[in-house]
Parts: sequence; structure tokens; C-alpha cells
Amino acid sequence: MAAALRIIASLLLFLLLATSYAAAQNNEEGGIEKQLSVLQKLQDYNNSVAESTLRNVSFLIAFFGGILSFLAPCTVALFPAFLANVARSKRNITLSTLVFFMGFSLSFIALGIALVTLGRISFATFQQDISVFVQTAGILLVFLGILTVFGKGFSFMRLGAKLPKDAMGTFLFGALFAVGWSACIGPVIAGIFVMAAVFHNYAYTALLLFFYALGLAIPLFAAAFFYDKFNLSSSRLVQGFAINLKVGRSEILLTSTNLVSGLLLGFLGLFFIFNKGTTAITAADLLGMIALLAAVFAAAALIHKFIVAKVISSNNARKIAALAEIFAALAAFAFITHRYNVRTTGLTEQLSRTVLENTAKFNFVAAAVLFAFAALLLYFVKRQLKGGKK
Repeated sequence: MAAALRIIASLLLFLLLATSYAAAQNNEEGGIEKQLSVLQKLQDYNNSVAESTLRNVSFLIAFFGGILSFLAPCTVALFPAFLANVARSKRNITLSTLVFFMGFSLSFIALGIALVTLGRISFATFQQDISVFVQTAGILLVFLGILTVFGKGFSFMRLGAKLPKDAMGTFLFGALFAVGWSACIGPVIAGIFVMAAVFHNYAYTALLLFFYALGLAIPLFAAAFFYDKFNLSSSRLVQGFAINLKVGRSEILLTSTNLVSGLLLGFLGLFFIFNKGTTAITAADLLGMIALLAAVFAAAALIHKFIVAKVISSNNARKIAALAEIFAALAAFAFITHRYNVRTTGLTEQLSRTVLENTAKFNFVAAAVLFAFAALLLYFVKRQLKGGKK
């Protein structure tokens, strides 16, 4: 009887183990099938995105997407540092902007091609992998900022008589900034990278990235045109002041323009070092905060000019009122940011998707902007070259 029970127990244990093994095998096969299904769906999605991008994203759309990318929060670091850097040359601002664009676009295109070649689709993931590279760019920016403060830069490397004397430094600034800025992208660039990864058409991708970078540079060129048109180099604000420092027997000349430019470059470099790019600016939404603060102070200035200044005749009273208006504007800014969720982080993405959904319409808009830009660029470059000959 005991032997029979042991045999029955052994048979039951064998059946239990066999059933468990069969269930495990079925689950494993089902898991593999699910994984294959997910991979197939992902591949099908990438193929559809690649085909849609190839069909809809022309050079003009890439160019227009670059213009919209200037509204991204992480681009807020570019404009003041760029203006301060190119304004140091006092002349040939349009050519300085062209040199900056060359450095930025070449570096940006090289990063994009490297990203696709390595199988990455996201610049943010790519920046995590090359964080040391981003931090190295930050160190070089700090070094460039120190040279700028003391008026050295790369002026000892003359590339050509018609180019600004610090063209090498401006080119390097553009190339280094592209490294840290590269995480600041939108749907247009994402579609271009998926298309390149699927179809492996790197030459076409490089051209699309070039037009995207050109679109990003349009506001910079617009600022340069404005600077040249109104001859702002002769204004007291740009000329600034000079300080002579004696260190031992040597004398160092510091100008306010070099000082501001160098400090901004150094700050940008330190930001790259500690934050590994400009993504932290996007998270903080500095562009939205700056735009809101500017709007609040503009409203306060209009109130002061059209209401307070007409009601109050005393200069001292006006000064007191202006001080009160500043505190009131700051209080209004604090209240708005606390009470309402004012964000511009997704603005570029929303506008870019609108462009991608209406490519036929925006092709004409982009063509008009590109034509006007080319005409202005030729006009100002020709005028500056004539001025250089004189």
C-alpha cells in the first residue's frame, strides 16, 4: 500500500512539473512573439514616419522649421551671447554673423550625421552618451570667454583681409554652441533623423540640416542687418567704456564690450559644463519668463509715459512714481507666474506640427522669406565689401 502511494505521488509530481514546464515554454514563446510584434510595430511606425517626412519635408519646410526653433526656450542662451560676441568687431557685423553661421551649421550637420550613423533618433539621448564632449565644449567656451575679456580672442589668426579680425573665434563659438544646443530640436528634425535612419540617405539629410540651421540663423542675420542699417557701432551703448589696468610693469586695456561678451561666453560655457547642454533652460522655460517680464515692464512703461508723466509735473515725483512702478511690475510678474501656468515650452512643437500638416501653404511662405533673406544678405555683403575697398 505504501509503495503504491509513493508511485502515485511520483506520478502526480511528474505531471505537475511537466505541466509547469509546458506553461513556462508557452509563456516564453508568447513573450518572444509579443516582443517581435512590438518591434515590428515600431519598425512599421518608423517606416511610415520616414515616408511621410520624405514626402512632406522639403528644403523650404526644413528652413521654416529652423525659424520656428528660434522660439524654443533653450535658444534663449544664444541671442545675447551672439550679439555681444559679434558686436566686438564694430564693423562687418553681417560677415561676422555669416562666419558664426558657418561654424554652427557645419558642427550641427556633423553631429546630426554622427547621430544617425550611430543609430540614435534623439539628440537628448545622444548628448547623454557624449556628455564629456558637451562639457569639453563648455571648457573651450570658458577659455574663449577669458581671451575675449582681455581682447585677445583669435585675432592673431588672420584668415583674410575681408573677414573680421576675430573670425576664427566667432567660427569656433558657433561650432561649440551647436554641440550644447543640439538637444533643442522639434518634430521636423526628429522626422529628418528617422528618414535618414530608414533610407540611409545622408547627403539629403545633410542638406535638410543645413537649411534647418539657416532658418535658425535668420533672426541673427536680422539683428545684424538692423545693426548695420542704423550704424549702431557708433552708439555709446556699443562703444561702452575702457579701463586701463596696471599689472606690474604691463598695462591691460579692458573694454566694456569685451567684458560683457567674455562674461556671457564664460557663463554659457559653465552652463554647458554643469548641465551638459541647454536642456535645463528648456525645463526652466526661461524664454517664457523673460517674455512675460518684458511684457509686464513694457506695460508699465506705457502707463508711465501716457498717464503718470502727464498727471505728475514734478521731476522728483515722477522718479518716485517710476520706482513704485518698477516694484508694481515685479509684483505683477510674481503674481502672474504664481497664479497662472504660463509656459512656452511646447510652443515650437505645436507650430512645427501645424507646418507639417500644411506643407503646401508653408512652402510658399518659406520661399518668400528665403528670397527676401537672400536679397538682403547679398545687398549688405556687397555694401560692406565696397566699404572695405575704400
